Amino acid sequence: MTSSASFPVTPTMILQARKRLTGKIVRTPLEPSPALETIAQTPVFIKWECLQRTGVFKLRGAYNKIASLPAGTAQRGVVTASTGNHGLAVAYAAQQQGISATIFVPRKASPLKLDKIKQYEATIIEKGANYDEAATHSAKFAKKKNATIIHAYADPLVIAGQGTVGYEVLEDSPETNVVIVPIGGGGLISGVALWVKTINPEIQVIGVQTTATRAFYQNYRVGRLFHVPVEPTIADGLAGNTEQLNLDIGLRYVDDVVLVEERGLQDAIRWTLENERRILEPAGVVGIAALLQMKVKIKKNANVVIIASGSNIDPVLLQSIMRT
Repeated sequence: MTSSASFPVTPTMILQARKRLTGKIVRTPLEPSPALETIAQTPVFIKWECLQRTGVFKLRGAYNKIASLPAGTAQRGVVTASTGNHGLAVAYAAQQQGISATIFVPRKASPLKLDKIKQYEATIIEKGANYDEAATHSAKFAKKKNATIIHAYADPLVIAGQGTVGYEVLEDSPETNVVIVPIGGGGLISGVALWVKTINPEIQVIGVQTTATRAFYQNYRVGRLFHVPVEPTIADGLAGNTEQLNLDIGLRYVDDVVLVEERGLQDAIRWTLENERRILEPAGVVGIAALLQMKVKIKKNANVVIIASGSNIDPVLLQSIMRT
């Protein structure tokens, strides 16, 4: 086992999150993909986090954080910034805990995701042109209201919740030696990498972003935190920059970060629906796209797991993809 003592999130916290989340989230299936095995020439499994409640892995971290709040703190409400999926998770978890939630989203956020957030009675405030600007507004609001910020990816309890994905992968498939993980801000890969590398340092952890959402990729390559401008993307769940905590965990535990072509995401969504009979959003399909675009070098006889992280795709976009 490797040590993670220098980080504010630990394997013990992931175990605690697993216990806290039992019965509150879906234990998503890990299934073989014969079609991807043919392409990769080695066994490939898909962890279908798109089947999670709210349609995305984000519920794990949001629920773990909110359920950990002391009663007095929780009653002052929670605030977050999101392009949609994290906000949806916070709204759901807050409703389950009986507390108020305010979600800051950038202008032009996905209408589908906004409609889903409204189902859970959260207050939505549209501010900023992108996630980073929305996050700035949310921090000011939370300070004014004395509410708790639920950070989308840089909170230790959020990371611990996301790490339960890695726990389930190794419990279901102990022979796994390659895990391919989508990266936006880095919360999912932080938790997954910390857990699987603690259990088996020989497991290869590979992160995936797109050519338009490459902030973590560039920070990782240089080895330091700096701002990367956000480009237009259909993978809104990957848009935004990272934080020092996520980068530090990535630099210690992530073996590589690769970029897939933005223009190839639609092909990957179509391929997944045709071959796996599952609908993924652009941010959720990047791991599959990495194999389809041959961006990842897989060793012979590897046992590969791809995390398919979300399914909240705009119906208009999906219809457009399927027509092309």
